[in-house]
Amino acid sequence: YIAWRGILDERDLPPTAHALLLERAAFTFPDNELVVSLPVPGADNDPRPGHRRYYFIWYRPASAEQQRELFTDASGRNHGLTIPPPLIRAEFIAAMKEAAREVLPQVMGEIVNRATQPLLQSITDLEAPRMVFGRVALLGDSAFVARPHVAAGTSKAALDAAGLVDALAAHDGDIDAALQQYERERLAFGRAIVSHARYLGAYNEVAHLKTGAGAAPRDPEQVLREYGAPHLVREVDFA
Repeated sequence: YIAWRGILDERDLPPTAHALLLERAAFTFPDNELVVSLPVPGADNDPRPGHRRYYFIWYRPASAEQQRELFTDASGRNHGLTIPPPLIRAEFIAAMKEAAREVLPQVMGEIVNRATQPLLQSITDLEAPRMVFGRVALLGDSAFVARPHVAAGTSKAALDAAGLVDALAAHDGDIDAALQQYERERLAFGRAIVSHARYLGAYNEVAHLKTGAGAAPRDPEQVLREYGAPHLVREVDFA
């Protein structure tokens, strides 16, 4: 599956979105798709009202053939698993925005349509079988890349670094023993977080839709709790 991403300045949000969405993270559930949207700081990390931005990521099923088309620019060059935003073909952006008007609630469809330069990527992950090679240790995304559902790339890298420091301190100069402890602990963590991210994204995948394994999205409240929401405020009728 793929993800479309976009971001708007707070001043460019539809008026309805200011009251309904600007202070919340929102989850929207079209069939076998998911939009996650939330406010983020503006330029220079400015969190003040009026200076913020609103971000969305829209997960959509896409077959391998469809992805080859999506990541091929107008000159015929294929860019692999992503594509520089200015090279996304205009017809694909237009089709995405038309789909937003058709399948998303009106306020979310407006937000997607106001994104001037959307980004597009294939959703992939990476799971390394080892993290230590002699005196070389892998940390962060060089060892495990989890899908965006868990929003853990930065914290995972920081925890890897802290784990390496703790292991070195615990073994009092025995670097080989420290690296063995580091690899053992961080491999288990990396595998767990990649596995959970795969689980969260499974019903977006084309393969699951073809087999019927994920044809019906899980209950939205269940999905929200799986994403880690400590409590649910309310379900909003966007219509």
